[in-house]
Amino acid sequence: MTNRLLTQQANLFKALSDEFRLRILFYLYLNGEKCVCDICDFFNTGQSNISYHLKLLCDANIINKRQVAVWNYYSLNTENKLYPYLYEIFKNLSQE
Repeated sequence: MTNRLLTQQANLFKALSDEFRLRILFYLYLNGEKCVCDICDFFNTGQSNISYHLKLLCDANIINKRQVAVWNYYSLNTENKLYPYLYEIFKNLSQE
């Protein structure tokens, strides 16, 4: 059990250790649930690159994924224990 918990924590830190992923999280904070195509357009980045980052965030349970037909929609996971911290960080960023 300890190994599984350590792996989960490592995945969480890995997901948050990248500035681009933090930018994606901030974008979702500001805009709510968004389709992967909207995220790609906003960052002017290819879908494979965005999908890689979204997968890491999903695997760490930081964001939620909802599939509608062939499209995936992403939003912040407000049930995650880290959400209150992310909320405070993003709230301060949005006030600058």
